[in-house]
Amino acid sequence: MKHLLALIACTTLLVNISAAQNDSVQTRIVLIGDAGSLKNGRHPVVSAVRSRIPLDSITTVLFLGDNLYTYGLPDDAYSYYNTATAILDSQIHIVANTPARAYFIPGNHDWDHEGPDGWNTVMREQNYIDQHGGKNVQFYPKDGCPGPIEADLGKDVVLVMMDSQWWLHLYDKPGIESDCPYKTKEEVLNQLDDIVSKNSRKLIIFATHHPFKSDGIHGGYFTLKQHIFPLTDWNPKLYIPLPIIGSIYPITRGIFGTAQDLKHPAYQNMIRDINKVLQEHPNVIYTAGHEHDLQLIQDSSYTYIISGSGTNKTRVSKSKHQLYGSAENGFATMEIMKNKNVKVAFYEVKDSGEVNKTYEKVVWNFSKLPLPDSGLATATVTPVEIPFEDSVLVPASEKYGNASGLKKFIFGSNYRDEWSTKIKLKVFNLRKEKGGLKVVSIGGGKQTTSLRLQDKNGKEWTLRTIDKNPEKAVPEALRGSIAQEIVSDMISASHPYGALAVPDLAKALHVPVATPEYFFVPDDPAFGIYRSRVANTVCMLEDRDPVPSADTKSTQKVMAKILEDNDNRVDQPMFLRARLLDILIGDWDRHFDQWKWATRDTGKGKVYYPVPRDRDQAFFGSDGKLIKLVSSVLLPYLKGFSADIKDVNWFNWEERDLDRFFLNRLDKQRWINITDSFQHAITDSLITVAVHKMPPAIVAIDGDEIIAKLKGRRDQMMDKAMEYYRFLSKSVTVLGTNDKEYFKVTTSNDSLQVSVFKRNKKTLKLESQMYERKFDPKITKEILLYGLNDDDYFDIDEAANSGIVLRIIGGKGGDTFNIRGSVRNYLYDMNTTDNYIVSDNKSRIRTSSDPHVNDYSPVNFKYNLFHFPQLNFGYNAEDRFLVGLGFMKRTFGFRKEPFSTEQKLSTLYAFNSGAYQLKYNGQFNHVFGTTDLVVN
Repeated sequence: MKHLLALIACTTLLVNISAAQNDSVQTRIVLIGDAGSLKNGRHPVVSAVRSRIPLDSITTVLFLGDNLYTYGLPDDAYSYYNTATAILDSQIHIVANTPARAYFIPGNHDWDHEGPDGWNTVMREQNYIDQHGGKNVQFYPKDGCPGPIEADLGKDVVLVMMDSQWWLHLYDKPGIESDCPYKTKEEVLNQLDDIVSKNSRKLIIFATHHPFKSDGIHGGYFTLKQHIFPLTDWNPKLYIPLPIIGSIYPITRGIFGTAQDLKHPAYQNMIRDINKVLQEHPNVIYTAGHEHDLQLIQDSSYTYIISGSGTNKTRVSKSKHQLYGSAENGFATMEIMKNKNVKVAFYEVKDSGEVNKTYEKVVWNFSKLPLPDSGLATATVTPVEIPFEDSVLVPASEKYGNASGLKKFIFGSNYRDEWSTKIKLKVFNLRKEKGGLKVVSIGGGKQTTSLRLQDKNGKEWTLRTIDKNPEKAVPEALRGSIAQEIVSDMISASHPYGALAVPDLAKALHVPVATPEYFFVPDDPAFGIYRSRVANTVCMLEDRDPVPSADTKSTQKVMAKILEDNDNRVDQPMFLRARLLDILIGDWDRHFDQWKWATRDTGKGKVYYPVPRDRDQAFFGSDGKLIKLVSSVLLPYLKGFSADIKDVNWFNWEERDLDRFFLNRLDKQRWINITDSFQHAITDSLITVAVHKMPPAIVAIDGDEIIAKLKGRRDQMMDKAMEYYRFLSKSVTVLGTNDKEYFKVTTSNDSLQVSVFKRNKKTLKLESQMYERKFDPKITKEILLYGLNDDDYFDIDEAANSGIVLRIIGGKGGDTFNIRGSVRNYLYDMNTTDNYIVSDNKSRIRTSSDPHVNDYSPVNFKYNLFHFPQLNFGYNAEDRFLVGLGFMKRTFGFRKEPFSTEQKLSTLYAFNSGAYQLKYNGQFNHVFGTTDLVVN
């Protein structure tokens, strides 16, 4: 009996040891939110983590935003910059000299307290952390982008980080013109769906600054105490009774919320859109900061962890779904075990440094996740071979052909026949095309679906649907309504095969171009989780990098390279040829993301030249009455593809900032020469050959008409190009770089000549010329000279004389201004001893202690507006019906926000009584310094 008991005891011990080994930690995550200030020069919570948590190779410390209070990291010109960086240093050093990792995501305070300088502020913080953090410290997402960013934390755990403030931010932020991999909310949601689908058998930790559920102040939870003593939310000692009046604040915030509260409509929309993706997947745990407390909530089988009391603390209410809540400073940990248990613990930290683990619980086990209905379940089995035909007869879409006469009258005949005509297309075989392709990731924006493919040699391709799904581009409240039908039908104004005519035209101009191929994509299981997105559609396959062996970069990266080093430059003549081609084919949609830039190395610096992408809008045009009305009032750049180039300035609205950055060196004669060679290169025979690259059945429908329109647009290109040149040249920006430059302004005949030279970094002697252009005062009214960083010298020759206004913005560094001659000018710079004014003839000094005085943005141009006629109607009992006309004119100027001038005139006339009314309102901003003038 003793031997039996001993055997049972040994067996039990071995089972317990085995269970303990199987339940060992495979991944540990430390959650610290809102850690953006110190207490008496130290950070108790950070110190507590270092003392209590093993910072080993399986540990990741995640800072959940608001890493700096109150307005993020200031410019280094401010006196309190070092104080702010000391706070960041305390967080960065948490994993110093350890194998652990640390990730930072931004919060609303990191975005300038959701202020207008937010994008710059969050970029400064990122740059500081990346520069000082070491290899095991990263700031995500980069560059103010929304994300999502995927980070593997082990074989069973994936961390997905997003910048939730990007969704809520009201001021400048990266968008379609940016270098972000995902630029719109729809692209972000597509990528998020892609990540969670690919990781459906893993635990996904979803991290944002803003929580998706909360029992705290931002969640709208207020007690009776806040209604009677509302000031205690600001100061716990302010027990000043304010009954009734005190209820206004909690009721308003609890029902409507501020922009940073869960009840606010923008916040609610973010939660709804992201949850629509995440709650298709049961393997997600939400983590966040923002609330200055600690919370654990489980609701509808999802777990929500809030750890936002890194330095501050606020109250937290109780709810039926709350497992834990604390209004103390502290942090949370998640430990993912090898048996796939998820253990959550909370630690409270006193100012004295005392640390107490106050809660611990296994909240979930993800070992038995259900298989998805489609997607990975398909991708994890051997692909089924389907019979492939060589080709099929299919239309680009069947949605646009059956339109009534009334519909055609309102929305236009457009290219309905081209969309609905069946053509012969090769069937796309993913496993055989280009030697075999695999899907790398999803792309696409609001309307198109695209897949990023890779062949066996590593070369990348893009497969894009031709037809568009406008549903996601329409606000949800309008989906299923007439608004969605209008947007959907307007796709018929885009030519489905127009992209095929572009390569021959581009090659004749020596502009690099990808040659698209059209396919019919069947319902092929080889696409795995992407199968339903492209099944049974007509798609275009394009080379992602059509320039062999070229180091291609995005537009934003090229801009950064140009401003970084004065040895780098852009091939502006080639860019002008490419832009003239856009005008020729009526492609109005050529924003930042529609360009890649290839590189030529000159041995001393690099030359970047354009590689246009995506020709969805080639030959765009509608003959419908609605689009003509909309284009004249709301979307004036939709001029339509006709033999006459209409309003070339507004046609190029989407490219307004691109053209001002990449065409600022070319003077009038260069424009004339390039446009002349353009017209000679685009011959009648070339146009005919190019158009006939479209399918024969399509050429039979509209080939002759498109050929005639292209010839007409080519023939008038000189007049229209020079009209656009004059528009661009009215105000010109001349840029230095982050190196040392010498700006020289002098008079040449009747023109004002601006030259910029490199300066030797050591001797300061002039080296090569970076820029030279002569400006005609009959065309150019203003020139902006930006020195940007480093020490620059601005020299206005004593013989210089012109009516053109100069604005000279020195930038960071020690700048010297030697302003002579007779040119009206404004000087902007910091009022520090590093800057020196030798002479200031005819200068208006605008120096300041605010570093924003040197701000430069490449995306700030606004078109002047003029609306006439505006119809006015009225009625009163005495005069009966009144009718009249009016106009509105708005102009924009340098650093005059929201506009420089706005004038409105409205008139009314009563036919019954002969009475009339004239009403005028004028607003003129910064007329005398910062003083505005309002006239009524």
